[in-house]
Amino acid sequence: MSNENDDLRDQLTTLHNELEKAKTLDPEDRDMLGHLMSDMILIAQGDLEKEPHHESLREQLERKAGEFDLDHPRLAGVVRQLLDSLGKMGI
Repeated sequence: MSNENDDLRDQLTTLHNELEKAKTLDPEDRDMLGHLMSDMILIAQGDLEKEPHHESLREQLERKAGEFDLDHPRLAGVVRQLLDSLGKMGI
């Protein structure tokens, strides 16, 4: 599980870097992704249990990835990589 957590942490760092580059991202999306990143960091640290709440996290990420396809394709790709990592962790 540690390797999966390391992968998730690496991808969260990549997401953070992409958010810094996405100057045209609206504040609501930026805030929402920030909150989701906080939850994912807690998951990677093992401080947040895998609960039905995380299905909501997953659904939000899936929706945002689709929304970002046109205007922020790199950000959409990073979000999809995070979704893959969360899936491997059973989330």
